Amino acid sequence: MMFKTDSLNQMAREIGGLESDLTAALDIPSGITKSYKHIMICGMGASAIGGALFVDSMYYTSKVSVEVVKTMNLPAWVDNDTLFVACSYSGNTYETVQMYKEAIAKGIDVIAVTHGGQLEELSRQNGNLMMKIGGELIQPRSAIGWFIGLLGGIIQDAGGPQVREQLRKLLPRIREYNYEFTADDSYARTIALRIKGKIPVIYGAPNLSAMALRMKTQLNENSKVIAFSGVLPEFNHNEIVGWYDDDHKYQFHPVLIVDDDYEEIAKIIKATKGLLSSRDVGLDVFKVKGDSVLEKNIYAVMFGDYVSLYLAALREVDPCNVDPIVDIKARMRAVLPQ
Repeated sequence: MMFKTDSLNQMAREIGGLESDLTAALDIPSGITKSYKHIMICGMGASAIGGALFVDSMYYTSKVSVEVVKTMNLPAWVDNDTLFVACSYSGNTYETVQMYKEAIAKGIDVIAVTHGGQLEELSRQNGNLMMKIGGELIQPRSAIGWFIGLLGGIIQDAGGPQVREQLRKLLPRIREYNYEFTADDSYARTIALRIKGKIPVIYGAPNLSAMALRMKTQLNENSKVIAFSGVLPEFNHNEIVGWYDDDHKYQFHPVLIVDDDYEEIAKIIKATKGLLSSRDVGLDVFKVKGDSVLEKNIYAVMFGDYVSLYLAALREVDPCNVDPIVDIKARMRAVLPQ
């Protein structure tokens, strides 16, 4: 699979590297020696999406509560039975570093997941656990394989389900899915063509809500388009009114990420599709594959990543350029205490 520009080819390599990154991450020990009641994963943007994937995947099965936070202060319920996980690929994410410092000051157990930067330096100074993301520098959003593997190990070692073995068993499937999404007749290519020139709105079923957000953010960063995401069936209690009545709806294109294994949700989604079609709203439905919720979420990650790559190619944009993010971080440094 070759594209016209070095940037597109670089992003294609990064997206295609999920399996190898995940494989490497699964071999890294966490160093955790006790179990916890709560696991709080702190991160912004792409550094948090691996945690959000596990929140959705483990909702019905884990006796350990896992939560992703994107604030700058710890909630009152955090205690000595909480493991704080600071996730930042660069290690310099302002919000995450501030939360890390607060967790250290409060005396709760901390583990950092990072490629370097301040988080690595602070972790060595404070003597807390750290899992180092390896490999050459890539876009933080492309490190999803690393974050899934490392966070899976943390969750397992902290008292959660046996995630590592589940992920290792999925590696051959991930290779198959990569072939599927890079094929000339890939549905990811079809969706990219259909949403070009529209504002995509990605909706996920409850167990895939984080993957709707992941696809939305990949479209933002890789494809350089405005995009939005939401959750079904919550959609039917508010947003459906806009899709029904607003004349601007034809500027948008909804994509539903669904899981037919949940019978009642599937029935609700079928009714939703029927209503949208009755209002002449063009939409697409992506049905996830997999024998587990974890596998379905990873399949959805790969789908959204490839859609964003193909849309970037169609729009002839540079998927690796993130000047707006660099700009806003510089503006934040100018006004916030370091």
